[in-house]
Amino acid sequence: MSLRQSKGRSRRRSRRRDRRAVYLLPNLITSAALMLGFWSIVLATHGKFDQAALCIVLAGVADMLDGRIARATQATSRFGAEYDSICDMVSFGVAPALLMYNWTLIPLGPRAWMIAGLFSLCAALRLARFNVSAQQDGDSVFYKGVPSTFAGGMVAATVWFVGWLGIHPPFEPPLRPVLTIAFALLALLMVSPISYPSLKLIRIEGRRAYPTLVAILLGTIAILLNHEVMIFSIGICFIVGGPFIAIWVKRNSEPVASRVSEDIAPESSDV
Repeated sequence: MSLRQSKGRSRRRSRRRDRRAVYLLPNLITSAALMLGFWSIVLATHGKFDQAALCIVLAGVADMLDGRIARATQATSRFGAEYDSICDMVSFGVAPALLMYNWTLIPLGPRAWMIAGLFSLCAALRLARFNVSAQQDGDSVFYKGVPSTFAGGMVAATVWFVGWLGIHPPFEPPLRPVLTIAFALLALLMVSPISYPSLKLIRIEGRRAYPTLVAILLGTIAILLNHEVMIFSIGICFIVGGPFIAIWVKRNSEPVASRVSEDIAPESSDV
């Protein structure tokens, strides 16, 4: 074997190792999100609700990173997509439900596990619907229903916000019924047909890259300075904004459709 052939083989082996590392990185981040979701469950069962909420939020950050890294490095795969959905079910379907169950639902008796189970059920349906639509229609800038990642983060934000108000479990009426109804509505919004904007609308490229990065940095600093209020407020605005965006799009699309139909209609002529 010549020296040139030996160098060529070593280069090919090096490229294969690099490619495997590229495919491994997104799956490692997804695994971290799964472990954070599992740790949130453990913490919630021990009454450490603030720490359990933090684990869900960190799992959400990891969930956003793994997909972006996979697309940026062209390391997307069917295995990665399926693995991501399974991990999402644990971190944003089961962990938030058990956090809410241990935080405020236990005094409701048998109804508590049914309400918590409703959240997990809706998260599973939401993930299944997303997987089917992604395979059929590809990526979209709008989601149908509240994303399960966001719904889980909203549960964590609620725990932080109520604690920031100085209110701690066990809760008394009317706070417990309000939290329970809001939790059930959040679960149903995951399987609703209401459209919500995707983070894919945010593009950091070209001339807009620098001001966009500066705005994101300043926004992140503002959130971290008072995360209990800021994250909860952003979540409420996002949830309420979905129906308003749907109404606005519907009202503006109908006149356009009518104008198009008038333009393409054949002109009537006298016989």
